[in-house]
Amino acid sequence: MTPSWSGTLRVVSDGPCMVGMEAISEAARSATLAANLAGATRLEAAQRLVAEFARQAEAAEADEQAGGAGPRPGWARLDPRSRARDHLAAACQLTCWHAERLVTAGVQIHTRLPRMLSQLGRGLLPEQLAIDVACRLATVPDEIVSAVENAVMARIAEDLAGGDRPSRSRVESVIDQEVERLDPETAQAAAEKAARERMVRFRNRRHGMASMWALLPAAEAELLRLRLQTDAESAARAGAEGTPEQLRADALASLAAYTPGREPEVVDGIELGEVQLDAEPPRPSLGNAAAAGGQPIRISVITAATRGLPDQVEFVRGAYASFDWLCEELLSGDDARVRFQLVDPVPGAMDTTEQALRYVISPGLAERIRLRDGTCRHPGCEIAAAECDIDHILAFDHANPELGGPTLEWNLVCLCRKHHREKTFGGSTYRPGALGELIITTESGHRHRTRPTGPLARAREGIQDRVGDIMLDRMISPDGYIINPPGTWPRGRPA
Repeated sequence: MTPSWSGTLRVVSDGPCMVGMEAISEAARSATLAANLAGATRLEAAQRLVAEFARQAEAAEADEQAGGAGPRPGWARLDPRSRARDHLAAACQLTCWHAERLVTAGVQIHTRLPRMLSQLGRGLLPEQLAIDVACRLATVPDEIVSAVENAVMARIAEDLAGGDRPSRSRVESVIDQEVERLDPETAQAAAEKAARERMVRFRNRRHGMASMWALLPAAEAELLRLRLQTDAESAARAGAEGTPEQLRADALASLAAYTPGREPEVVDGIELGEVQLDAEPPRPSLGNAAAAGGQPIRISVITAATRGLPDQVEFVRGAYASFDWLCEELLSGDDARVRFQLVDPVPGAMDTTEQALRYVISPGLAERIRLRDGTCRHPGCEIAAAECDIDHILAFDHANPELGGPTLEWNLVCLCRKHHREKTFGGSTYRPGALGELIITTESGHRHRTRPTGPLARAREGIQDRVGDIMLDRMISPDGYIINPPGTWPRGRPA
């Protein structure tokens, strides 16, 4: 049986494959058109979901006021766009970042961008390209957005007709040029706002590596590029081994080893600090890294005796190489300050009766939850646990703590502030699962399960104990699950 193509349909025949290139291309084109139309449907659904949440919020507030209750305070109101984002992240298998862009684009296209809406409806615009353009146009003032949209969409239509899909950077460049032409003051304000958003971020990667992402003013970024390039070329001339990329990485890492207070060396107008023009630039060490931050390096040792395995060393903050590396650094004489913390991986090892009845979470238990979770536990959200709130999955009963959600490990979870508010004031149900699992059922019926990814969770692999079967009689749903009942919101701020 040989597969062949007829239009956009795949058929199977007994003879040899006689499919021409035109038929294959047409099949791909038809599939692309279908995908574009499907993308248009998803963008429309995003906008309608925002409108529906807004309508529900207005109706709920009207009912509350009719019943004699005052208006909800600002911190108890949920943004319809944020709610739509979280529902789409769950329903469409998106990260929160992608879902938020989908919502932003859907609203913009259906309220401010008629020309783009027309092209989407005919399947002429890929979904991701539409999202990129709409999200950028969201920052353009109403007074000029129509003119900018016309110019940009004409350019994109011409490019697509010629088989040349513009990149995001190219689209943004065209939009920036149009905004600067039509409204120079707005363009200048946008440049000043961008400068205030400068940042540097780090993320741990595999095999003992980490990535660094930076957003810098172009002039300063160029100075940094020249600095690294100069250092790398100096090391190469001195006989250092490695590719140019590796030597630039070494030069960047060596910046952490510089001692302040000494005059920088200048070569060809570039300040080199204490870079020595030899094959081995100075390397960062644990001692000066700790001194630079003003805080001791915090090291959590997770015991593994219950599984007959060697103890594991986990760094609460920072990305260091290995236990052997740590020992070598500590023995090398660096003036390093280190604080060790022994962590028992057994679930509930820090739970006590007294702690269960207290609303305030002890620092040790909070650190344990962050070591377990690693990130915010909402689907698609990757905000680091260190930047998250510690929340009760089952709401703590302040009036009668013995009947409410206890302050115990199985009932605590890391949630970033926006998802903490979504849980507190939204309509989804939350329940705990085994070994730190969190099960969320949205109002639309989608069920999602997230598992902790922190070092403590990894250390528990293979443990057969189950701690998610603790049931509270007054909070058992009809299907037998423990839930945080929707539709009721506490009078206080989020837990």
